[in-house]
Amino acid sequence: MDHIFAKLKLRASENEKFRRVSSTDELVFPEIEKYIENPLPYNPETLLDKDNCFMIPRFSTTSFCGILIANGFDSPDYDQLTTNEFQNIDYIFVKRNNDLLFQNISKSKLVTRKGIIHLGEDFVFESDNKSLQINYLPDAIYISATDTLYFNKLESITSIFKGIGELYREATNEETEDFLHRDFVSLENDFSAEKVKTPNRKRIAMAINTLSSLNETDKNNILDYITDYCPGLNYQNGKFSIKNENELKDLLYGIEQRFYTTIVGNERRLANSVITL
Repeated sequence: MDHIFAKLKLRASENEKFRRVSSTDELVFPEIEKYIENPLPYNPETLLDKDNCFMIPRFSTTSFCGILIANGFDSPDYDQLTTNEFQNIDYIFVKRNNDLLFQNISKSKLVTRKGIIHLGEDFVFESDNKSLQINYLPDAIYISATDTLYFNKLESITSIFKGIGELYREATNEETEDFLHRDFVSLENDFSAEKVKTPNRKRIAMAINTLSSLNETDKNNILDYITDYCPGLNYQNGKFSIKNENELKDLLYGIEQRFYTTIVGNERRLANSVITL
């Protein structure tokens, strides 16, 4: 049996925001096994195929797993959702055995309209019928037996798991300034942190993590690699001249080693998506 619960947008303690909605013998989200058959460890540089999803193992040990998972959800006796609370639903989750299935609820999913409703063999007219649209697949699935979270799009679950957006965050202004003033960067044509847009700020956040794991030899090898694959980047006296966003993007792609050469044909390419084998 599937048990449906809702989390409300309320100013209250976290546990007081949950409500009981309904229970059903039907599967609210069917065929989730196919959804999680071919998971890949989460990597913001990976573009998913239709048959893949992301996963985060040991999810209960993360700082963003939320109280439902951190405390172990055991179907507490929550209050029943009222009609007055309907418009305040933040997300719903379904408890199936020991697993939890989550769906984010946007305003477009909450519908209030007049119409004719089919109830059993009868039809009833209601002037303010309230309904909530449920997707065929959930936005996230937590399998308790393996302590693993599965999902497709990080942005669809950031409101459910607070802080999970840090997995693909933007660099702060301070971090962007610091990166642009590293010893291998020279800014030209008045290019500055204020001109760096969101895509490159996200790449800077990843590059900072990558550089922190490199020793001096590896760092120098990376710089040589960039000069080889990006001859358009002016490199003098150990510094890359960065005049615009495109040059910054090439530098950041180089730090992540996104350039490669094919064995057959010796063709140079840029990897649009990366999967660690």
